[in-house]
Amino acid sequence: MRENSYFWFDLIVGLRSMGSSQAVVARLATVSDVELAAVVRLAEINGKRQEHFFRSVVLAYITVPLTVGAIWVSLSPTSVKAAMTNADLLPFVGGTIGGLATAIVVRFMADWRAQAFLSLLQMVQVERACLSGTTLPELPPPSGRST
Repeated sequence: MRENSYFWFDLIVGLRSMGSSQAVVARLATVSDVELAAVVRLAEINGKRQEHFFRSVVLAYITVPLTVGAIWVSLSPTSVKAAMTNADLLPFVGGTIGGLATAIVVRFMADWRAQAFLSLLQMVQVERACLSGTTLPELPPPSGRST
């Protein structure tokens, strides 16, 4: 087993070794366990919000255009054929599809980053608990949720 491999969880090693992660860990060195727990809770809330927003964007940006297209094909197949063969509309259609795809990718990246930050904070909590021989603090669930 490699030293500092965190029991072969290589994604954690990568997260820990990134320069931005090391900067966050250094800043958290002076923060108390209670303050760290509060920051972790805020990161959890942020992560949930990012996840919900990402799902909403994907749902809206994929479902709505497909539904409109399906209705359009059902109501007027000849106008759809005419629109698809009209070279003047191709830049508009391509730009629209490209814009929607870009928005989905950007939302995915924001969701990924929020989850990575939460993982880093939780890793710091676990490291502190292991080094001090204490147990991880138990926090109440976020409001609106029950266990």
